[in-house]
Amino acid sequence: MKNSVVSEIKRSLKLSTKGIAVLIIAAVVAFVYVRTHPRWKEAELTIESADRFYDIHDLDPDGTTLETRILPPEGYERVPVSEGSFGEYMRKYPLLPDDIKLPVYNGTAMDYSDCAAVFDISLEKDGYQQCADTVIRLYSDYFYETGQLDRISFMFSNGDKCSYNNWRKGKRMFALADFSCEIPAALPSDSHQQYMNYLKEVMRYAGTLSLQKESERITPEELQIGDIICNNAHVVLIADEAVNEKGEKCYLIGQSFIPAVCFHIISRSEGNDVYSWYTQEQLEQDSFAIGTFRFNKENILRWKEGF
Repeated sequence: MKNSVVSEIKRSLKLSTKGIAVLIIAAVVAFVYVRTHPRWKEAELTIESADRFYDIHDLDPDGTTLETRILPPEGYERVPVSEGSFGEYMRKYPLLPDDIKLPVYNGTAMDYSDCAAVFDISLEKDGYQQCADTVIRLYSDYFYETGQLDRISFMFSNGDKCSYNNWRKGKRMFALADFSCEIPAALPSDSHQQYMNYLKEVMRYAGTLSLQKESERITPEELQIGDIICNNAHVVLIADEAVNEKGEKCYLIGQSFIPAVCFHIISRSEGNDVYSWYTQEQLEQDSFAIGTFRFNKENILRWKEGF
């Protein structure tokens, strides 16, 4: 009798051990799956009038794209851009109506005075697509829409790269703290949903630090559409460029921030006047403000080979 009881206890322990092992394996598999299968969920945005109490120079409220909404300053002309270029892509980007509050990812709308125009761009429901995320989104969407899929590749903050071409083939990045590695974890897919899932993965682990690592410093004179002004805390994007007969340039500069909002062109004030364009002279100063953020000349960068 005693021996049979002991045998039954041993058998139960073996079964319990196997059961625990199965549960642990299942938990690990589930954990890896969740970490490697992000899903982009589009936010529902609120479009709300802002009742702007000031006029912005060189702004046509009836314009529906960047090039038709914000006109060059007097004496300036937009620099020529080639067909199919990132410059053309930005100029023809559709805008939300003039004089609205900034749509926020959580369905609210924010009063933000330093805003000249708001891009009609989707946001992610979980609050991604902040400052660096939005730059990555615009770069990536341009490559995606022009068929340059091999150029959709971004560095995580730890230095590892995440390639959309590999993502399409079913490879996924498993990341935990500062560690990441690429593993085969899904079936190949070219769906737009998987493209957006890829972007969410990049937004999880990239940021201003990784953009800086992938970029080279340039001078203010070299600035062109697609370049960035980036420090550890924030990044803004050169969205458009104009020049006068003297060769003096000015720029439209855009951003998102925390909380995630639609990409927008940042206005600036001089006394009682409000402008959309930032001059080359302003960006040549040792320290300068763009909206509510401060930068210096060393923060002027070109991502990879530029546009």
